[in-house]
Amino acid sequence: MKPVRVLLAGLFCLALLATPAFAYSGNVHQSQSLSLTLQGMISNAGSQQYQVAGGKVAPGSSLFGQSLTSGNVQLEFNANVHGLQSVSGSGTLEVFAQGGGSWGSGNGGQGGHSNGVELSAHISITGAIPAAIFPITLTSATTYANCDPTVSTNCNSEIPLFFTGVATIDPQGGHGQTELPIAIESPYWNPFGGPILITSLESSTAPSIHLIMSYNSATINWSGVQLQGTVLGGALGTEPITGGFYGQSVNSFEDLVRASEFDFGSIAFTGMSDPTLNSNGWFFGHTSFTTAGSFDCSPEFALIPGIPVLPEGTCTATGATSAGSFLTNGGQGSTVSGNYQTVWSVPSLFTLTTVIGAVTQH
Repeated sequence: MKPVRVLLAGLFCLALLATPAFAYSGNVHQSQSLSLTLQGMISNAGSQQYQVAGGKVAPGSSLFGQSLTSGNVQLEFNANVHGLQSVSGSGTLEVFAQGGGSWGSGNGGQGGHSNGVELSAHISITGAIPAAIFPITLTSATTYANCDPTVSTNCNSEIPLFFTGVATIDPQGGHGQTELPIAIESPYWNPFGGPILITSLESSTAPSIHLIMSYNSATINWSGVQLQGTVLGGALGTEPITGGFYGQSVNSFEDLVRASEFDFGSIAFTGMSDPTLNSNGWFFGHTSFTTAGSFDCSPEFALIPGIPVLPEGTCTATGATSAGSFLTNGGQGSTVSGNYQTVWSVPSLFTLTTVIGAVTQH
């Protein structure tokens, strides 16, 4: 899978700028300036818990061949993603809409409706169509290749583009239940309330269910997301620094309607050329998505065989800004503490972070 642009937060660049050196009388506390530039990427996307509810019918929707002009969609579903190819969840889908024609009794076992259209279904989530499988390989500054589970045993996690499963349509008009394979786009790929695509998978050209809908709420709990990387350059005072970070574990609560998240986790610097900087500790902060420079990413996935076509406007690549605080404890009684500010590129792959703080030896 090689979208033209990389659509995932993956490369992490960090610049640490500390305050000038100073000392206290009594027990000596010496502080030195530190500047680092770090480069890395997501090595494991961890686990995700999705909660989604919505919404309203958007233009381009249809049910069993009948175009929908307006209406409400009551979607309630949850999905859990653990590592790679472990996806489960459930939900309900109800559609109350106005259509542009007649919906006959022969359509999927449903009753006849001349104007009003109704659909009620239970959904069982059993899998996903991934947007990315980790660890990814950067093929250029703007493209990546997924880890391929058929040839590698190192693939460890995924971020879904679609959740897949079965929709069991409740009987109407005395007819029996109907089951259809179904795919629900993850709201991760179109924040700020959507719209997202829900489509049945029995036909690639004329699916019985083709809903483009907004959503009222959507959240993701991310846990155990792992990042790693190396020091590209930097200095402790006047001393050049090399090394890496291999233990950054990130947990986030993401609100996709508000387009913001709360982040916290741990980070460890290892193999640093100055042992004072071999340290580990924690960070916490907030991230807000930004539409500056955003673009429609539906054409990116149109290049991938086997994925339902995303209508224009149902996929948006965005950037973000982050801010927070950090504290690590290192060798020789040292601590590094301060505040950080991050600007994420569009799409959210590259970051440039400025941290104002101090490296102190006690």
